[in-house]
Amino acid sequence: MLRHTKAKTMKNLCMLVVIGMLAAGSLKSAEIPKYYNEVDQVLWVVSNVENTMMKYRMLGFEQFMDLGTVEIRSGTAGTTSTARLVAANLGGAHVNWIQPVAGGSVFKDFLEEHGDAAMSLVHRSPSDDALKDELARLDKLGIGILDKISISTREGALDYILMDTEAEGKYVLGFTFEANGLQVHSALHDENRLDLKLNQYAFAIEDPVPVSDFWKRIGLPELEIRHPELGDPMYYGKPADHELIQGWQRHGTIAYEWCIPVKPPIVYADHIKKHGEGIHHLAFSVSDMDEVLDDYTSQGFVVSMGGTWGEKGKPGSGRYEYIDLEKAGGLTMELLWNYQEKPVSAQL
Repeated sequence: MLRHTKAKTMKNLCMLVVIGMLAAGSLKSAEIPKYYNEVDQVLWVVSNVENTMMKYRMLGFEQFMDLGTVEIRSGTAGTTSTARLVAANLGGAHVNWIQPVAGGSVFKDFLEEHGDAAMSLVHRSPSDDALKDELARLDKLGIGILDKISISTREGALDYILMDTEAEGKYVLGFTFEANGLQVHSALHDENRLDLKLNQYAFAIEDPVPVSDFWKRIGLPELEIRHPELGDPMYYGKPADHELIQGWQRHGTIAYEWCIPVKPPIVYADHIKKHGEGIHHLAFSVSDMDEVLDDYTSQGFVVSMGGTWGEKGKPGSGRYEYIDLEKAGGLTMELLWNYQEKPVSAQL
């Protein structure tokens, strides 16, 4: 009887080891490469690149590289098209504004479906082999390739692999590799007139559950859901009783904020109505909110939404303001100010 009990115990232990090994293998397959922790660049489709660049220059950004008219080759469809392309550094956000000109492309399709809007967040793989491994991993998870793109410019080719993630993930997951295109964005620095610093990549969606499940399947963290209590909420200059849910992913150097409108009027619902779900805004930290707002409103920019969080004048409190940039490329800008307690010497 004792031998039988021991044998049964050993059998159970072996089963636990096997289950543990299988679980470890499952966890390993869901791990993502470290380069997901940083967004290398944003592919942003616009209908008028000159106007977009002019508006952002008014906002205090001046790090642009106008690459003129470029040829875009689709490795999937085997077709070519042309577009106007401007690279920019917006306070640490490296973006490529792409204006389709002639011929069919994934960018033209995106523009026709969404209007002016950011399409893809791109990550940089350290090598071509590492990227092949990641594509194979994603393929096993049922994530296919939307297109393989090569853009011919005077600064060399810009190559991207775009994944078919928009329907479920609400943006196109993109990759580049090694030093491809680095000569473009390394020439553009973060400094800008009002010292804005990139703080968030943010999205507007309707239901966080399927989005969270999708990115968790790939290996990103599930959305950390918050129900923020907002103070003094405003919408286009008038008091508003709006509500939202926030979903956070903090796996990288810059946080992802997923904004879910609950009660309008609210800018996230406006964006979904105009453009569909997807990338909604870039958020920037500011040291002096009133200085920035005075600058922007004096030039005709409009504050679409704003408010506060926390107890005013206390650590952990702050203020947020949104700038309506619908006519400057389709994305909104959010400005964030956090209360900083002054040193005693500065208060005297």
